[in-house]
Amino acid sequence: MKNKNLKIIVTLDRSYHGNDLQLRHTLVDTLEERGIGEVWDEGMGDGYMEVNVELVSKEDKTNEVKSILQSLGLSQSKLLIEDIE
Repeated sequence: MKNKNLKIIVTLDRSYHGNDLQLRHTLVDTLEERGIGEVWDEGMGDGYMEVNVELVSKEDKTNEVKSILQSLGLSQSKLLIEDIE
């Protein structure tokens, strides 16, 4: 099995705000604590937040990730799963 990357793109309905950084850190910590995978890249720009996670198992964690995002008020996120070369 090739390793998989889960790219989470969160569209923010406003310009970057200081609380968004804390929210991103909470998201990253939660993903790693729940064993979804290892976050290897994260960033923010005007109107978006992005987190890349190398998945640690073959199990489909999409529903669990969606639940985490919803609990953080980030349900407008897009999830992309890609093969890692």
